[in-house]
Amino acid sequence: MAKTTDKKNLVIVESPAKAKTIEKILGKNFQVVASFGHVRDLPKSKLGVDVENNFTPSYSTIKGKGDVIKNLKALAKKSDKVYLASDPDREGEAIAWHIAYALKLDENDTNRIEFNEITEHAIKESITHPRQIDMNKVNAQQARRILDRLVGYGISSLLWKSIASNTSAGRVQSVALKLICDLENEIKKFVPVKFWEVKGDFSNKLKLALYKVEGKKVDRLTDGNVVKEIKSIEKKEFTISEAKVSKRTKNSPLPLKTSTLQQLASSYLGFSASKTMRVAQGLYEGIDVNGTHKGLITYMRTDSTRISEDAQEMAKNYILENFGKEYLGVKKESKSKQKIQDAHEAIRPTDINLTPSILEVSLDKDQLKLYKLIWERFLISQLAPMKYEQFELVATYDKFDFRGTINKIIFDGYYKIFKDEDELPLGDFPEIKIGDKTKLEKLHIKEDFTKPPSRFTESSLVKKLEAEGIGRPSTYASIIETLKKREYVKIEGKSFIPTELGFEIEDALDKNFPNIMNVKFTAEMENQLDEVAEGEENWITLLSVFYKELKEYIDKFAEKVEEEANRRIESDVPCSCGKGNMILKTGRFGRYLACPEVDKDGECKEKISLKGIDIPAEEIKQGKIFVRDKVEELVKTKQGKATDVKTENGDMYLLKVGRFGSYLESEKYVQDNLRMPLPPEIRKALANNQIQEKDGVMQINAELSKLLAEDEKILKEAGVCEKCGRPFKIGRGRWGKFLACTGYPECKNIRKIDKK
Repeated sequence: MAKTTDKKNLVIVESPAKAKTIEKILGKNFQVVASFGHVRDLPKSKLGVDVENNFTPSYSTIKGKGDVIKNLKALAKKSDKVYLASDPDREGEAIAWHIAYALKLDENDTNRIEFNEITEHAIKESITHPRQIDMNKVNAQQARRILDRLVGYGISSLLWKSIASNTSAGRVQSVALKLICDLENEIKKFVPVKFWEVKGDFSNKLKLALYKVEGKKVDRLTDGNVVKEIKSIEKKEFTISEAKVSKRTKNSPLPLKTSTLQQLASSYLGFSASKTMRVAQGLYEGIDVNGTHKGLITYMRTDSTRISEDAQEMAKNYILENFGKEYLGVKKESKSKQKIQDAHEAIRPTDINLTPSILEVSLDKDQLKLYKLIWERFLISQLAPMKYEQFELVATYDKFDFRGTINKIIFDGYYKIFKDEDELPLGDFPEIKIGDKTKLEKLHIKEDFTKPPSRFTESSLVKKLEAEGIGRPSTYASIIETLKKREYVKIEGKSFIPTELGFEIEDALDKNFPNIMNVKFTAEMENQLDEVAEGEENWITLLSVFYKELKEYIDKFAEKVEEEANRRIESDVPCSCGKGNMILKTGRFGRYLACPEVDKDGECKEKISLKGIDIPAEEIKQGKIFVRDKVEELVKTKQGKATDVKTENGDMYLLKVGRFGSYLESEKYVQDNLRMPLPPEIRKALANNQIQEKDGVMQINAELSKLLAEDEKILKEAGVCEKCGRPFKIGRGRWGKFLACTGYPECKNIRKIDKK
């Protein structure tokens, strides 16, 4: 009898959740453990790149990962074979490479496995097809990491000296900030133009819109004289100059990739990009479904919309069973032969038969919402096109053409489940032909003004970054979070608005680092990184060319910063100690004013923060800044505005603005410690200057009392939480008010408010 061994095969993944799912699939001969992401990285406290020696990185064990590596080494020694199963992308490839180095594994060994979905078929198949670590992918990741480090460390330290110590620059982050700032400048410069929309009700129940004037198309009519002429044609008889029916089709939308997942989750679910990726990660790694841990979606970091042949077959069977043969979409041929290790597939459910309704009991609220979005989009993408006929009608009188279209669906196809946002206007086709007459019975002329471009939301910023080829979709969530965390942008509603600090950072970078802030340059860098990953570009050469130009810009900017730091820049604000006007300084928290005697013995300690005050670069250059009025206004704002809202003791509440918006604070806050948040309705009215000010007092009380009374009534009618017996409080979310148990987090009960 052959001797048995207790040794197992070791599989190293990134997360414990994934390890749990995979170990159940592989069985007793395998032990699956987690590395908890990266185990080595560049040091935090220094550059960690030897630019003089081919940009050699100095990697060190990440703080807290020493025990992880020690455990992995011990397990590896006791194992027959070690498999590296980190995520199927460049980051995952680099993690596998770092683990192989830490465990002293043979780099030529075929021990790297990857899979696009955590299912039994995919995992078992990947184990039978291990490969060597792909050094091209590793080098692409190293190049990106070092590029970002060169930019971050090289420029950020100069920003600390010139603006504030909590600032930073990033190769992709800074370009995203530029896009936001450029758009805001465009909005500020926007001049509204008056225009008119012209529509008409015609006989035969036709509704047509102005289409052409003297043969030229008009989207918006801006000539007031033409409007006067149009008013004279009401009740006139028009001739039908065009009447044609055309057959059309609308193809189903493509399945999701990372960027479209983030966009739709933002638009439909109100999820931030980071929340979307966090929830998707959980669905990918596995959820307990009826006692079995299952990976529910494919890998969520992908630029591809391709669907594997197996997945197409799975969708085909589901559609045939639930909808019928006529609803089956055209089979899409793969550009390359399907391999189990192929990471470049769209985001889709691993099993279409696990419908959202089946998983309702297994998923939490956010997981279910996102899974439903992914599941439905995959199904829709595999359904047949919608077919329809479009009747186009043009009625002409003199030099004016009015046009309209009516649509008739012949076959609903994917419309059976999903209708596009720009839903087709449907109706019966009129019995009308070229040469027939129709009377313009009533004109509808609407005067309006052109609107400035809309600010970016998370969804539209992700769309813009992808369209411009900036960064990679997997990095968008961290880019957006950094812009928020650094307070370069603030959020109003869903829109990004650059802060003064954001504008200042963008301006400094734009003037001193034109290549870093150039959209096309940044997009081209992504293409070069792709070429490194494909083995078509040398990563050291790429870094050398980039750094040579960057170093020149850094040296020039450093000279400017040093010159400014050594210059005495005087303000028009007199110091309270009477020793003259205060001077401009830059410290840990940004620019501030200090006493002119600050560098002498017995110095005055007076300081005034200039945070939120924009100082023209020209004034700084000339050595004299004029900020007195702005400082006085800032002081007034910090002191708060008087309101007609009183405390129980009859003291006045002051209107103040904090990090999270407007709020009320007692004028005797030091004694009574009273603050009050303002309802969103009042904060919005304040932002839109809709709150009246009378004799210097903001008139808030009437509207505030009304809103508080409404809330009190709702709470009284709601009673107590049916799950724990504690009272409710009013919560406010994306869809308005709701009831939330005050016992949170022990009790997470929420309830809709009866709209009656």
